[in-house]
Amino acid sequence: MIAHLLQYDPYQEFNQLSRRFFGTTTAARPEPAKMPIDVREQDDHFLVEADVPGLAPEDLEIVATPERLVLKGTRKTSNENGTLRRERTEYSFERVLALPRGIDTSAIEATLDAGVLTVRLPKRAEDRPRSVAVKATTPASKPHSE
Repeated sequence: MIAHLLQYDPYQEFNQLSRRFFGTTTAARPEPAKMPIDVREQDDHFLVEADVPGLAPEDLEIVATPERLVLKGTRKTSNENGTLRRERTEYSFERVLALPRGIDTSAIEATLDAGVLTVRLPKRAEDRPRSVAVKATTPASKPHSE
């Protein structure tokens, strides 16, 4: 039993050396991609900012309905010959956000700058907060002087 544990295995040693030099030789299954976001409310619109490093506008898809906003993206890698190590894998992500009532879906705008996707969600004019003036219904009474 002890002899079996101490037995020399040249293939195992080669595999360990190979892993130390090249890293793991088996492709690890990537975790689902995450897309961190920030959502801010302004007076007349909402802003959604999402980190999408390395993606181009054609890699992104945005779908808006009155109830939700769907952000999708796909990153593809090149299949060049001679690659010794591949850690940058292809992945896709999808993020679904519930929208509040009152978003003008026909006026939504999206921009991509330095790996940050910004989606501007304008509020409908009739749903924006507005100030209401207070009117007196009776004339103001004069202070009593005694």
